[in-house]
Amino acid sequence: MAQPLGLTATDIEFGEATPEQREVSWTLCAKSWADPISADDYIERERHMANHELNRDGGCQYWVLFLKGYPKQIIASCETTRKPVLIADSQGRPARKGCGYSVTNAYTNPSYRRQGMAAFLLRRVKEQMDTDGDFSVLYSDSGRSYYTGLGWAPFASRQATLTILPSPPSAASRSRSSSLTASETHSLRTSDLPELCAQDCDHLTKAFDALPLCNKTYIAVLPTHAQITWHLARAEFDARKILNLNTANGAIANPALAIGAITPARSAWIYWSHDWRNKRLRVLRIARAGLDNGGASAEERVVAIAALLGAAVDEARRWGLSKVVVWNPEEEVRSGCKWTGNAQPHGVKVVFEERVEGLVPMLRWKEGQGVMGVKWERNDAYCWC
Repeated sequence: MAQPLGLTATDIEFGEATPEQREVSWTLCAKSWADPISADDYIERERHMANHELNRDGGCQYWVLFLKGYPKQIIASCETTRKPVLIADSQGRPARKGCGYSVTNAYTNPSYRRQGMAAFLLRRVKEQMDTDGDFSVLYSDSGRSYYTGLGWAPFASRQATLTILPSPPSAASRSRSSSLTASETHSLRTSDLPELCAQDCDHLTKAFDALPLCNKTYIAVLPTHAQITWHLARAEFDARKILNLNTANGAIANPALAIGAITPARSAWIYWSHDWRNKRLRVLRIARAGLDNGGASAEERVVAIAALLGAAVDEARRWGLSKVVVWNPEEEVRSGCKWTGNAQPHGVKVVFEERVEGLVPMLRWKEGQGVMGVKWERNDAYCWC
């Protein structure tokens, strides 16, 4: 069918995708985003993730623009995922639980680009999210200006990168063995996650309740079990396809594919996700509920964080990943990164920088209200999806 020129609003329809339209959208997206898995595997992964705890039962909605009268002629598409969030503002305490949305996989069919179709789609999607959402976030891979024009404001995003150097095995071994005074960490198990995620969410809620009343609005996406395991399930699926790993009964992680680490006293833990496409290990979150509640000294806290980061470096090295990435590290995490680099001078190089390209975080308050004075807390990598 020939492409209509100069599409107008009368030529297109907007709506929640039917199962058939999802398949068409995934097939289009696979041409750009499937690598390093095949297009068929990409589509299989999207079907698989649609049934994940975070996405099922309407948690994720799939939106499409299509040519009127031709429902399989997809013009543009995106997804919105509903998430529980915390909001604390000058109206008082305790902090209230709210609803946030994440916008992902915004894609325009190449045949219909440069006609304002993505903007049209997102304007309609904003109307849908504003019916019950407090705010929405997205992570832009196309710079800041485009989405700023559509109402999403960019937020500064700093990043710590621990690059694994190609050092001789003997040097890496010497540096690691003398790196930390803390006891070795233990690997996280999938059975640990429900309890740890609940503990982390409770700790974060109490921290929000204790924030001082001021003219700022604090927000955070809760690190729920659904939120954390979405990343783990996605990375595990890719690992099975790329590395031919076998998993039993659809388990989240192969025993050889660690999902995180925890200190012996279970006072702090780390989740990470294997980013096979970019050959890096992305730290999803470093949780410190026990450290905060247990009266640990500043040095003890940093040593514990460094031990967890050391476990992440070990996992990245085990799978041939070139770096460990930590989003928006707080001061103690920055100190833990430095400690890890100093302990492994021949094995790890630590760099702190602002992320200005690639998954730039952006936020829009409902109904286009401004975000001046909004402070986005815990903008860790688990928030993306």
